[in-house]
Amino acid sequence: MENQHILKKLSAFTTCQFFSILLKIVDMSKLTANPFKFGDPVQGAYYLDRPELSSLVRQFLNNRIHVVLMGPRRFGKTSFVLNLLTNLEQEGYTCLLIDIFNITSHKDFLNQMLRAIQSKGDFRSKLKTLWRKVGRIAPKVSAEIDPATGTSSIGFTLGQLGEEDVKSAIQDLLEELSGLGEKVIVSLDEFQKISEIDDKGWLEATLRTHMQRLTNVAFLFTGSRKSLISEMLNDPARPLYRSCQTIEFPTFGPEFTDWVMERFAIVGIKCEKQAIVYLRELVQDTPNYVQMVCFHLVAQARSKITYKVVEEVLGTVARQNAYAYQTLLNSLTLGQQRVLRLAANERRSLFQKSMLLKYEISGPSALHSSINALKTKGILDEEGTGKGNVLFDDPLFAYWLRLCFTA
Repeated sequence: MENQHILKKLSAFTTCQFFSILLKIVDMSKLTANPFKFGDPVQGAYYLDRPELSSLVRQFLNNRIHVVLMGPRRFGKTSFVLNLLTNLEQEGYTCLLIDIFNITSHKDFLNQMLRAIQSKGDFRSKLKTLWRKVGRIAPKVSAEIDPATGTSSIGFTLGQLGEEDVKSAIQDLLEELSGLGEKVIVSLDEFQKISEIDDKGWLEATLRTHMQRLTNVAFLFTGSRKSLISEMLNDPARPLYRSCQTIEFPTFGPEFTDWVMERFAIVGIKCEKQAIVYLRELVQDTPNYVQMVCFHLVAQARSKITYKVVEEVLGTVARQNAYAYQTLLNSLTLGQQRVLRLAANERRSLFQKSMLLKYEISGPSALHSSINALKTKGILDEEGTGKGNVLFDDPLFAYWLRLCFTA
């Protein structure tokens, strides 16, 4: 009886009334959709284009000049590359993005190359040909069907391969990249990782050989460890010496602040312009963290964004990571912990005598040693060319340190 009563009420609606209610529901969904995104590379409406940088990189790649984009992590390099490659593919290029951030061996590198090829739907038809040509890989191939979408994909495992077989397979697969199209762009994300494999420069040398040999392939590298990349490209004894055009990945200008304010306006939130400028300063202009904080501001239904609100939410976000940050601190020596407090609060001119006294550091040599150790661990990196100017790999960690250990 209850169901019949509901159906009777529903039947009383006219078609116009039904669609009017439906449109209101759609409008409400638009209002509740968060206009910010963080964590993964962003595309579409969540991405703010960099036309000048895009034009510059295109010119180099069009003339087959290999490029290295250097900038801190979470700075938007991968988002930029993804959007650039998408546009280049529409112009007839064949593009491949290989993420090697977590590699620890040659086999990992080979795996990531294969996964990048497999993930491109247009390349799947070429996989069987590559398997035949690169016979040493001998993968176990399996067909996989997504039960939700019904789409199929190819899975593979490399099995047990000896080191020499893996090296030979890498060389063969690099050689076959030229067969992917007439104009090919290969991008390696976090490419400084190849220098961390203990192989006496073999992978660097192999890559350099194929960069020279593959006449229809241009390489686009990104990296976050400026000191490592500088050694790779500027040391005459290294295989990649002066092999690429380096570009410092730029920070956004005032247009980013305007874009953030426009995104807030989509959901009806008022925003003080200087509050966003302040937020950008607090997170060292890291786009991922700007979007993260803004996401939380929208999720908390803040009606107006001010300095105070920005500090409050950023502090909450930083404290949510307290366990991981405290665990990291506990893994360091007391001297290194003191240097991190110094770097978090001061950032520049760290070698001043007054700074060493203030943070209980015994002397310049102790500071220098700790900075080098923290750079090796990937916690700090150099900033600019001035001695004693450093940059945190994770600016949210630096902010948390300032909250916990004020100067």
